[in-house]
Amino acid sequence: MKGQMTVEYLISFMIFVGVIGYIYISYSATIPAFTGEVVKEHTRSRAFQLSELLVNDPGEPENWDASIVERIGLLDESSNKQNLISGDKVDELSNNFPCPAQYDNLMKKLGMNETFSIIISKYVGETRQTIYTCDPPAFIGTINVTIVRIVALNDTQSDPSGILKPGEVIIQM
Repeated sequence: MKGQMTVEYLISFMIFVGVIGYIYISYSATIPAFTGEVVKEHTRSRAFQLSELLVNDPGEPENWDASIVERIGLLDESSNKQNLISGDKVDELSNNFPCPAQYDNLMKKLGMNETFSIIISKYVGETRQTIYTCDPPAFIGTINVTIVRIVALNDTQSDPSGILKPGEVIIQM
């Protein structure tokens, strides 16, 4: 009986195929969830990079205005302290990159290719005042990530005393 399959061999083969099938089905059920988490982490990373660029980079050149800006950054270059943004640069951003009209130009100056939303606010007492908002012309999809950065705002135009105002920069993607 050399060339014939035995019942034991056939049963063990069927168990082996069943175990392999079970492992494959179990593994393939987790792939969509895993892929979704990878996409979400990538989006979170890009949103944090954008917030870091806005909050802790003075831009190029450091004292940019709309006519000569290569890269937008809001860091107050005069004191060069982390999370201290310039009220003058926020005003330049607001005046020269209004959204949605200048959204594509803003994307270019920030080096972004994904849609995003920016909200910059300051606190006067306990009142939150939005000083810049930029939403894309047509937001396709849902907001997956929101990054909130607490900042200090050096706003000498509205408060010549030099007292820093607390504020926040919110990035949504």
